[in-house]
Amino acid sequence: MEQFELVIVGAGWHGLAMAKTYREVHPEAEILVMDYAMSVGGTWANERLYPGLKTNNLVGTYEFSDFPLDPKQYSVEPGQHIPGQVVYKYLCDFCDAFGLTSLIRLRTKVKSAMRPPSGDWQVSFLTLEDVEQSRVRHQVEQHKTLVASRLVLATGLPSEPFMPTLPGREAFKGHVFHAKDFRLRAQDLDGVRKIVVIGGNKSAWDVCYSSSTRFGAKVHMVMRRSGGGPSWCWPARMTGYIWSISAASATRLFTWLDPNPYGSSAWPLRALIHRTWLGRKLSGLFWNHLDNKVNQLNAYNNSPGTVALRPWSSTFWMGNSLSIHNYETSWFELVKNGQIIAHAAQVTKLTETAVHLSDGSIIEADAVICCTGWEARPNIQFLPEGLGDHLGFPGSTSGNQRLEARVKADILRDAPALREQPMRQVPVALGPENAKLIETATMAVKTDASPSPFRLYRFMLPCDPSVIRERNLAVIGSQLTLHTSIIAQVQALWITAFFNNKIPQLVTSSQHSPDMGVIERDTFYHTEFQRMRRPKEVGGAGERCPDLVFDSIPYVDMLLSDLGLSYHQKASWYKEIMEPYCLRDFKGLVQEWMSKAA
Repeated sequence: MEQFELVIVGAGWHGLAMAKTYREVHPEAEILVMDYAMSVGGTWANERLYPGLKTNNLVGTYEFSDFPLDPKQYSVEPGQHIPGQVVYKYLCDFCDAFGLTSLIRLRTKVKSAMRPPSGDWQVSFLTLEDVEQSRVRHQVEQHKTLVASRLVLATGLPSEPFMPTLPGREAFKGHVFHAKDFRLRAQDLDGVRKIVVIGGNKSAWDVCYSSSTRFGAKVHMVMRRSGGGPSWCWPARMTGYIWSISAASATRLFTWLDPNPYGSSAWPLRALIHRTWLGRKLSGLFWNHLDNKVNQLNAYNNSPGTVALRPWSSTFWMGNSLSIHNYETSWFELVKNGQIIAHAAQVTKLTETAVHLSDGSIIEADAVICCTGWEARPNIQFLPEGLGDHLGFPGSTSGNQRLEARVKADILRDAPALREQPMRQVPVALGPENAKLIETATMAVKTDASPSPFRLYRFMLPCDPSVIRERNLAVIGSQLTLHTSIIAQVQALWITAFFNNKIPQLVTSSQHSPDMGVIERDTFYHTEFQRMRRPKEVGGAGERCPDLVFDSIPYVDMLLSDLGLSYHQKASWYKEIMEPYCLRDFKGLVQEWMSKAA
């Protein structure tokens, strides 16, 4: 049976960051990276790319700090949103440059992980070749097994697609598939003239644009009224000091205006802002400014069709469902020309050639594309049965309701702005004929009965005494964020330090044991904060996972403090406060930690 010191499940951005970092610290370690895809990259795997797909990030902000993405080499321009094919090629080159390619086993699906008394993980998996042969021979699939001393889940969130229940789907004569398969099913859309896209998030905007411009189809964007509505579509570049959402959310000054609990940078000032009436008014001016700026630049009120796409809630509650206008031509012109039509309604059923909505509309359709998100829970079975719930994965109800209630009270004391319920402006009807916002509802955020989100310490570590004692399991990339490249590198280093027994509050020895009460309390506080900060009713993902925007850099601060490193990485206080953080600020971080930890 094969044995490895470290097995990483997932060859996307986070999995590659984990492999590279652990190998840098442990150059002789036996490492294996497993992924069921046909190519590396996760979201950016070659088979998942479709024409027009680009990052929300600009050139220079989506790369590894010690492997810059050279604009000349990849034929991109500074300030440009990076095409998906460039990201895929860059990640392949990254693997080659750091000797990771030979560590990666593709077309391999991990089915389960068993934790026997010995502490090593027994990982059961299938190769896609085995699956195909079993189907041809009508045989039961035969699982293979390997042993891992340490296991890191790097499957991320965009892994297993969530498909809604669509009554009448079996009667529908057209195509129905998830946006994940948009490229693979592109040939099915040739000649299609009417497409229904379910969802209002970033992927829905991308699919609507590509369906209209590439296939010439008329597209209906259907958003359920109980959901978050159309995502905030940020202009690729704006005038003024706040010139992009990515830069603004990485600027320390603006992070202070977010009521997050992470890190200790300028903590007295942040407490003054968020715990006093005057401070909250100042913070409110910032969020109102963002609302008004985007609404004016996108000119939502200039036509009935674009009014329909005005976001239903404030940027204050905005999570990573946001979109960036990184398209070759104007998305909104397609709306004004009637090529894209928005609807605020639920799909009630499908018939042979039509999609029926809860507002009574009947839309003739040749295809239905579901931009309905992803399953949050890892698609790996943990054994013995029930271990996954015990490890803090989403889907189970909370096991400590008293602690949950206590931390909620603490959160409302520390961040009084969250006492105010989000305001949602939900239209009664949407469409080119009737697109007025004529209903304004105050939404009550109810989280008590919902399943628990990821309950992971620092969003990475199960609060399980045996896991902490044996240091054999971690999760990387369980969050949504605009700043994937920064967070992935710091999380990879934090997990490596944990495996090395170098996180001070988690150190385990014959003379010392971590305070599990403090660890559990911090975990509940941080995860409940995310659930209250990014409610699903306004498009947030906090009830499932961390949804980090302006709290991304403070979260990194917290991890760097755990590592014994300074979170002030800029050359001067002015730059520290006023300049956006970028990848070059974190160059050499692993070597810096190794020299201090030696």
